[in-house]
Amino acid sequence: MIFRKATKADIDTVAAMIKAASSRLGAAGIDQWQRGYPNRDSVVRDVECGVGMVLCEGETIIAYGAVIFSGEPAYEDLTGGEWLTSGDYAVVHRLCVNEIFVGMGFAKRFMTAAEAMASEQVRSMRIDTHPDNKIMQGLISSLGYTYCGDVVIESRRLAYEKLLE
Repeated sequence: MIFRKATKADIDTVAAMIKAASSRLGAAGIDQWQRGYPNRDSVVRDVECGVGMVLCEGETIIAYGAVIFSGEPAYEDLTGGEWLTSGDYAVVHRLCVNEIFVGMGFAKRFMTAAEAMASEQVRSMRIDTHPDNKIMQGLISSLGYTYCGDVVIESRRLAYEKLLE
């Protein structure tokens, strides 16, 4: 498996993955990614900014996410708790898995690779998810993240942080 920056050549594949993930969330009754975001333009911006990352096997993209080191403005307004750290952190947004690999543990492998990369630059990783997205909450919990409070990104999101080794 290779964990690398997404390229322009990856954009269409990743955009299709995001669309399929949005459909899965909607079919499960989860009101996340149901208003046209994220979309192809989001992936284009991620690639242009150098934050889009892919987990691949050969030429096949298995998972995608944006690993951002410049912060998340919505995280400044955390309510109902507090972050574990102050200062610089990495955040993962737009995590999705290729439809044919869903449920096989590749989101966890993506996150583990992202954490390893981030640990070279920052002390912690943050992530958020919709309150109804129990699958993502299970992933986050299994990776040792701590629930820190709520943020608003489109609507209420549960915000988590993990100290990196």
